Amino acid sequence: MPASREVTGAGARHGRSRRAPRSSAPATGRRRGRTRPDARRGEQPADHPRADAAERAGHEGGHERTIMPLVFQSERFFREAWPQISQSVESTDAASDVQWIAGVTALDSGASVLDAPCGFGRHSVEFARRGCPTTGVDFSETELGRARKAAADGGVALTLACQDIRDMEFSGEFDLAVNLFSSIGYFSEDEDRLVLDRFWRALKPGGTFVVDTRNRDQCVRSLPPEERMRRGSSTIRVENEFDPTTSRWRARWWRLKRATAKSEDGAGELIGDSEIRLYSAHELLAMLRPERWRKVELFGGLDGTPFSLDARRLVLVAWK
Repeated sequence: MPASREVTGAGARHGRSRRAPRSSAPATGRRRGRTRPDARRGEQPADHPRADAAERAGHEGGHERTIMPLVFQSERFFREAWPQISQSVESTDAASDVQWIAGVTALDSGASVLDAPCGFGRHSVEFARRGCPTTGVDFSETELGRARKAAADGGVALTLACQDIRDMEFSGEFDLAVNLFSSIGYFSEDEDRLVLDRFWRALKPGGTFVVDTRNRDQCVRSLPPEERMRRGSSTIRVENEFDPTTSRWRARWWRLKRATAKSEDGAGELIGDSEIRLYSAHELLAMLRPERWRKVELFGGLDGTPFSLDARRLVLVAWK
């Protein structure tokens, strides 16, 4: 079935858009990662909401397609675990991010914006507050539910679609498209190129694309083996591993009841696994195909920090 696009927020009318994006696979968005052995075999848990669709997606078009791990396919993960994780890792000031993006791209009020994947809408809401009609795409109904609430609380309207970003079929619709918070690298390299192509197609002539991800070169040298983030009465512990032969960053997410809580095997409660391919600046530039853009600039963060080997973030801004 085609994915639905709805307008939500203050004064919004709910319903299916006449130009609903088509989706033939389970929608995926801000968080994806490693295909675990049980996912490869198609063994989905009983409470998995899209088991059959995920199995079909693996052979779309007669060729293998990356299937995201159960932790990122399952709505249960987003209901129970991700809200706590996202509050820890997505604590940056979205308003400041959007202010910088608007400045560097000369974004006018009324300009159309695509935020994909949009997650719980923190950037989408800020774009809408600037008077920009904003469309958010994400695979998680739970995250989109949070985005709807954020829009209502903020008194703005958003157009939201539950869809796999690989299946976006927008064409010449947006003045600005953004892919933020390390949302590239969860698929195969060919599929990541496809995603970048989808963004190029979505833009109007003269439109601008902003992609923000982790700087591989900085990560190689400084990724800590373990990180802890205190949230309320519990602590999130993240075990990090970087494979230099594949440039993939793997993380295991544990919930500890207390900051010092730790069983003999260092476990606690495992709440998720993730894996992402980190790209160097020259790799991401090549995948973006700079020859088809009027101009491409690199930054070290969504604040205009100059890009360098020591920059934590890699931000590309491309003008079509």
